[in-house]
Amino acid sequence: MRRSLLALAFLAPLATAQPAPAGCEIGQAEAYLDVAGVRAALYNIGGLFWRGGPAQYEVPNRSGLVAVFSASLMVGGFVDGELRFAGSTYGPWEFWPGPLDPGGSTTAERCAALDRVWVVRTADLEAYDATGASTADLREWPVAWGAPFYTDADGDGRQGPSEPTVSLDPGDAGYGTRALGLEAGERPVVFGRQMAWWVMNDVGGPHRWSGRKDDGSTSDPLGIEVRATAWVQGAPDEPGLYESTFYRYEIVNRNAAPIEALHAGLYVDSDLGNFSDDRVGTDSTRQMLVFYNGDDLDEGGGGYGSPPPALGIDMLSGAYAALPPYKNGIWGEPGSAVEGYRYLRGFWRNGDTLRVGRFGYDTDGPRTRWGFSGDVVTQSYWSQENYDGQGSSFVPSDKRGMISAGPADLAPGERLTVDLAFLFARGADRLDSVVELRRVSDRAQALYESGALLEAVSDPPAPAAPTLIAPADGAGLDGDEATFSWEAVPGAERYELEIFAGEDSETPIRSEYVEAPNATVRLEWLPINRRAPFVWRVRAFRLGVGSPLTESRSFTSFRPGFDRISVAANADGPLAPPRTVQSFRDAQEPNQRNGSLWLAVSESGLRGAALSRAYPHDYEVRFQPVTEAQGTMIRASDGLRVRAPIEVWDIGIGTPDDPADDVRLIPVFEDLDGDGQFSTPADEYGNAERTEPIAWYLPLDTTPGEAGYQAWAEIGDRSLPDSSRLLVPEVGFYRYDERSGTAPSRPEPGTVFRFESSSQALPVGDVEAPAPFALVVRPNPASTRSMVGIALEAPSAVRLTVVDALGREALVLVDGEREAGEHRVGLDASRLAVGVYVVVLEAGGERAARTM
Repeated sequence: MRRSLLALAFLAPLATAQPAPAGCEIGQAEAYLDVAGVRAALYNIGGLFWRGGPAQYEVPNRSGLVAVFSASLMVGGFVDGELRFAGSTYGPWEFWPGPLDPGGSTTAERCAALDRVWVVRTADLEAYDATGASTADLREWPVAWGAPFYTDADGDGRQGPSEPTVSLDPGDAGYGTRALGLEAGERPVVFGRQMAWWVMNDVGGPHRWSGRKDDGSTSDPLGIEVRATAWVQGAPDEPGLYESTFYRYEIVNRNAAPIEALHAGLYVDSDLGNFSDDRVGTDSTRQMLVFYNGDDLDEGGGGYGSPPPALGIDMLSGAYAALPPYKNGIWGEPGSAVEGYRYLRGFWRNGDTLRVGRFGYDTDGPRTRWGFSGDVVTQSYWSQENYDGQGSSFVPSDKRGMISAGPADLAPGERLTVDLAFLFARGADRLDSVVELRRVSDRAQALYESGALLEAVSDPPAPAAPTLIAPADGAGLDGDEATFSWEAVPGAERYELEIFAGEDSETPIRSEYVEAPNATVRLEWLPINRRAPFVWRVRAFRLGVGSPLTESRSFTSFRPGFDRISVAANADGPLAPPRTVQSFRDAQEPNQRNGSLWLAVSESGLRGAALSRAYPHDYEVRFQPVTEAQGTMIRASDGLRVRAPIEVWDIGIGTPDDPADDVRLIPVFEDLDGDGQFSTPADEYGNAERTEPIAWYLPLDTTPGEAGYQAWAEIGDRSLPDSSRLLVPEVGFYRYDERSGTAPSRPEPGTVFRFESSSQALPVGDVEAPAPFALVVRPNPASTRSMVGIALEAPSAVRLTVVDALGREALVLVDGEREAGEHRVGLDASRLAVGVYVVVLEAGGERAARTM
């Protein structure tokens, strides 16, 4: 028997006014369940696993294989006869950090102060009992705001039957102020091996997804506080649950009015590896939503291969309805409070009844709240592989699902508790994976009903630390990649290679998780323009427990690249200063007339046999009107020449506003959609979010201007001038636009993206030179162009010259007054005969020289 669907706890009556949005910022906290066979990201926004970046529900842990794309909490009910709702599919999010006052209110300050997810492991408690050392989350376990704790009266390190759980509520002594008394024997209640806890509310801001009205306003919130718990069981003797995660949502009515007919559930988008070949069904006997593969091979780089797994969202505390929304149509994704609540109630988005047969719509089948509830394994009627009783089947595709609990009528202070699990199983084939999933579900339910699923579980013994093999300490690594190796550890399931910026760094800049005792790392993934040594070390893992770290070894690997990317101009003309657009988060305002934002991203560093000709130089990609574009670019795959809506220029070394040293380059593009044009391919949803990536080559003649480019363009053959002179392997242009449909197919004509590598290459302040100035020349030696950097402590008359080996003045670079500070001056070495020269700086009565 399933436990009762509702777990009610009565608190003191509430008696204040209707809650109103408090002006809170959306939560930024992030934590992970990561000690067992899953790595799952947790957020305090109502959504799990995804909030705009890569999906982070990996099974197996650190495999790169994504079992779930996202899951979103949805809660709906009636207050004074009006439907109120909190939740969304993929945002805007409608939950904010922190609890609510007894009247259902909060403040922006409290939201910000409690923007956090706390994570504690049984290993943390055991370490504290043994040594007195504690993690920050253990010390700061938020008992003041309702996080569960107990007093370990007998000192055995485990919560016994006579040591009850305490969870504070408004009106209780210490609510809002109390701290956990570790020294007095108080301990967090921990489920399984690792548990996270956070609290959120639906009052902190406007409900822009569910509560939009025709006049632009938003509806009132429910006035609920949600205390969320997530954990992994991860016991070595429960291998079926090792790759599963568990969740508890305690939904508390903090409104001054009752909430009636409240339903709560999850909207789930399951990728299950390759998202495009899945099926979905429901198991009403186990109260579970089931995702499984459409055939016995999960294809693609992100696929699970063969055999493919199955995934179940199992309502351990009991479910009310479960059904699969489609992408569009009457049965498509919910897009408002009314549609979301209808799904929670087991209806289609338009309010029509879910019925057995075909799509579950417009049939004369019996009424149901369980979509595609036929036996998946036997492919019986009504399943997606037998939707009509005649064996007809739907085409596998990207699947979503919703599962809900309720209904509950909550007086002020009452709560609904929902317990559920994300279960993962892999059998001998796709259908056997569903059979295995049912076994895991039955075992999870038995442990839940006995209470064992909520008991603490100790870590198994740690494996031994590996012994490092190669590369040797202090090695210099060149080329595109390098292999790191170590001796295998008996019983280890995987290894983690960590690369740090230095011996004192605590956070790795690169981590690799592998099953074999070696890992190949693309060196272009390491930070660019770094001359100091990197440090690497390794640890082994078994059943989620890591070994001690190995000793550290150092290596060097210099990868030149762009240290600054910016928008230098748009359709309205130059931007002063250029707007830095290193990442999506850095861009704060549109840079196009129509309100859209285009960003440039360099996928890797500068490369090629002609690297000395490429670094440290600066570049611009200039977008031109398509109808006026007279340039030519090359398709990388076969040398096809097409009209180019862009120009690419080498703009010198630290001289962005001096066109005299600019050299026009040859653009090359990757034709992703095969249309033979430089375009912005649309994804499966019709969204065009990035252009095809480009690279560029030097012409044979690099005299400033267009002569070299025009000489190549007039040849008319399909060859590249010199394949060894590839400068940049891939640069992409990406659109970010909250208002869909307003962006053009590519950045507007007149947009100029600037890529700079010169500033990191010329840190003038690190040169040992006599006061009152510093002088540096890089690159040195130089074959074409270089840059001279000077730093003045005070304003001064400056003369900067280049003299040959006989002392004759070959070039005058500066002759005049300069302000205090750093200055960079371009040097065109192509104007000099091959030989040795001296750069001479005279300023403030002093003289310095550098040989070149």
